[in-house]
Amino acid sequence: MAWQYTSPTDAVARRDVDRLGSMRAWQRKLHAAGFLGAAWPKEYGGAGLSPMEQAILNEELARARAPQVVNAMAIWWVGPAIIRYGTDAQKQRFIPPILTADEIWATGYSEPSSGSDMAAAKTRAVRDGDDYVVNGQKIWTTLAHISDWFFILVRTSADGPKWAGLSVLLMDMRSRGIEIRPIRQIDGGSEFNEVFMTDVRVPAANRLGADGQGWEIVSSALVNERSGIAGSIRFDQALDWLKTTARERQKLGDRRVRQQVADLATKAAIMRWAGMRALTDSLHERMNPHLSAAMKLMSTSLVQEFSETGMEVLGPWATLMDDPHLAPGGRWAKQFLFDRSMTIAGGTSEVQRNIVAQRVLGLPRK
Repeated sequence: MAWQYTSPTDAVARRDVDRLGSMRAWQRKLHAAGFLGAAWPKEYGGAGLSPMEQAILNEELARARAPQVVNAMAIWWVGPAIIRYGTDAQKQRFIPPILTADEIWATGYSEPSSGSDMAAAKTRAVRDGDDYVVNGQKIWTTLAHISDWFFILVRTSADGPKWAGLSVLLMDMRSRGIEIRPIRQIDGGSEFNEVFMTDVRVPAANRLGADGQGWEIVSSALVNERSGIAGSIRFDQALDWLKTTARERQKLGDRRVRQQVADLATKAAIMRWAGMRALTDSLHERMNPHLSAAMKLMSTSLVQEFSETGMEVLGPWATLMDDPHLAPGGRWAKQFLFDRSMTIAGGTSEVQRNIVAQRVLGLPRK
């Protein structure tokens, strides 16, 4: 059972998951148990289980409060994309070290001049013999400073609609011409980075899919990342903590707090059913980017509502950071600050609203 691998006495306790070595060890333990990439093909290191079995595993790991793996970007985005669009050589080369965390991946989508409009990417990749020569800049690149490989969206053609000239390259982060600058965040961390590329050479064999197929590949990767039911378990756990803490601090007598908690419970239930619907689409090999956009919009807003309510329930104590005497470990203030980014990262809420309005509701652009 998944919960057997998440004992409080495990060498990878939750307080240590920010340490790269511990996170690698935890991911390798999950992989050895068959819990990571469970639905990936056996020949590439997966367990060969069904997508439903993978979903159940993810749900149980979330229920057991299992720590995050270090290679989450690769597990949710990169790996499935390589399995779906990659050559046999690419699958053999890249999939096994993703699962074992021997190679960490970052994803390069956002750029300073285009923000959430990924189709407007300007980073250029020009074919030169057996290589592409890449010049440009990416920003808000999660974990680029510790990553070995870069799943990067580049422009290989200026012809046709802006989304038609995009391709995906698998770039070695140790290549000559790459400069990484960490971005200092409001919570004190530096999880995000700027990545500058000057005449970086990438073998043409490291292009994923066909030339000009980048938009399709990235869209499918985003659907993978936003779908599923494990996230709803995290909401349920946060809800339990909020109710317990509000009761202990005698806040449930406040009608406004009770209403906030009830509202969160309703929205968490909606997210769970939406996750079930997304899982059904996945099981039938249907890609539903419209549902994905709606789930991203609601889940990130809900994350912020949870952290805001938690701050209110804790009162003045909520502002203390890293205080081990304050449940949950004095991390609520940092979580509150970090959650401000959730409605921006991976596509802003404004962009998701436009997608839902235009493609689901059929509203005009203007």
